[in-house]
Amino acid sequence: MDIHERKTNVNRMARATPSSVIKIAFGRAANRCAFPDCPPITLDNGVPLLEIAHISSPTPGGVRYSPSLPFADINSPENIIVLCPTHHMAVDRNPEAFPVNELVRLREAHFERVQNALSSEQKRSTSSRLSHLLEVWERERANDSEEYWQQLFTEHPEVFSIALGGRAYTLNSKCYVGGKSFTNTGGNVLDFLADHRGNVALLEIKAPSTRLLAPQKYRGNVYAPSRELAGSTVQVLEYRHSLISNLPALAYGAPGFQATEPLGVVIIGDLEKEGLSEGERRSFELYRSSLSNIKIMTYDELFDGIAMLVEVLNG
Repeated sequence: MDIHERKTNVNRMARATPSSVIKIAFGRAANRCAFPDCPPITLDNGVPLLEIAHISSPTPGGVRYSPSLPFADINSPENIIVLCPTHHMAVDRNPEAFPVNELVRLREAHFERVQNALSSEQKRSTSSRLSHLLEVWERERANDSEEYWQQLFTEHPEVFSIALGGRAYTLNSKCYVGGKSFTNTGGNVLDFLADHRGNVALLEIKAPSTRLLAPQKYRGNVYAPSRELAGSTVQVLEYRHSLISNLPALAYGAPGFQATEPLGVVIIGDLEKEGLSEGERRSFELYRSSLSNIKIMTYDELFDGIAMLVEVLNG
């Protein structure tokens, strides 16, 4: 391709920057001029007053022309910077002050500001959602309806990030973990089954008002777990056994399902409200620490973790 043919082609390409490239450039720039502190300007119809500018001119003799720029990269998003008309004019009239590397630096710094702003917005949204949960907890702490808490957790699955070690799980409620499929009514019903990259956690939910220990000493200074705590623990173990035993049939209808080492979680009781004595607390801690593949977490521990997350997000 001779210089005349290249010039003709690049002129035609520059005039016809693909709309897909323009959308990518504007999206990365968040519809803002790349210059820091440049106030947004919009037309009467609300459309931002912005222009795309080529970092390296596509035409010989143009501003910041680079003969080494591959022909196919002329209208690449990597050769585009979004500017307001004022700054577009400024960079093209002062190429010595705004060479290619300076425009690239300006654009990348703008991208970083956009990402930081998005991250801050996401943090504020997450913080607001978790703060709402803390308000619900303080208001409903004495609510003894298991169905209420199951519904709350269904609507706010992020609560379980504390119980599940911070992992991102896809939550399914009222799952069957025995039989031919997850929806087989002949199977064992579990409150929640949380999926994480093919593996799962099994969650059983009791109410915050559920007692953790039996009301009377078992012997000496030893206290037995309450009927509800022992029963829910064995129930989760039964679910786990059923899940592993029926894994081939369950995995048939759920490609990628593994459950190689499923974790059982029981959310139960309120340590702070129950006010255990030193001996009672020791018995409770010995009981839950002795369990294999089962994690017992109380509601106050769960929501204390959420409060810490809110503090970090707002810090």
